[in-house]
Amino acid sequence: MKEKKQPEDNSQQSEAGAQQPGEYTSVACPGGEEKTNPQNEIRTESEQLKTKAMETHAQHLHHAPGKKFWHYFYEFLMLFLAVFAGFLAENQREHYVEGKREKEFMVSLVKDLQLDTAQFSIIRNYRTTKIRTIDSLIIFFANHANGSVPAFGYTLGMKLFGHLGFYQNSGTLDQLKSSGGYRLIRHRNVVDSIEAYDQQTKRVALRDLYETNFSFTYTDLLHKLFDGRALTRIFADTSYFKKPADPNAMIKLNEQFLGEYLNNLRTFQLLVIKNMDLQIIVKKKGTSLISLIKKEYGLE
Repeated sequence: MKEKKQPEDNSQQSEAGAQQPGEYTSVACPGGEEKTNPQNEIRTESEQLKTKAMETHAQHLHHAPGKKFWHYFYEFLMLFLAVFAGFLAENQREHYVEGKREKEFMVSLVKDLQLDTAQFSIIRNYRTTKIRTIDSLIIFFANHANGSVPAFGYTLGMKLFGHLGFYQNSGTLDQLKSSGGYRLIRHRNVVDSIEAYDQQTKRVALRDLYETNFSFTYTDLLHKLFDGRALTRIFADTSYFKKPADPNAMIKLNEQFLGEYLNNLRTFQLLVIKNMDLQIIVKKKGTSLISLIKKEYGLE
């Protein structure tokens, strides 16, 4: 028997049909020639046209039709204007923030200056009373030239003990100095006035320190002038029972210290007067500075 042979054309066609899209396929033709599939060729040409169209479109994004120079210049100009506008906006915002901080500093500084001027008024009253006390002591010892004086003289002399000094409210000024806040102040006349006032308050602080030290020297000399045993007998009970001492009780003086005490008293009086005059000047500067700041910054 003859065996039937299976046709091989079907297997070749199935292999041809398994080709991937986009690939050229060849079909065997009589005579041994291969023929390209027209459908795959059309698909490939279509993809090439799309790629070429995309490249052409991308070129139009980078090249202006006709004049290339003006296109690049226009892009540069737009970029420059955008950066410059951002710089102006940032600069304007910075000026706004600094102006706001400047006004806040000035409001706070005015409050500090008002506290300073009020303190000067209190110290002036204190010093006026001290000057009157010194005058009373000089008259007292002029009228009691003998070796013993009434206890009232000691009580009057002790009123000069201690000192009421000036303590500047410098919180705002300290912030301006430490944080470079002086650069925020746009008005040069305000800066000059602030610096002048600050220098004068430093003078006041030094003079106050000298007056305080002098008051301790005065107190030591007062205790040398009056006899300690007599003071103990007269004032011992008053320390515990708060009974006033008899103003007419006599206290012995150590007369070898009387002349030095009176000279010290007169020097003390001149020192207090000079310091009071200085504080009057500084108070006027502070008041003028307050008026200047309110005028320049429109504060109520």
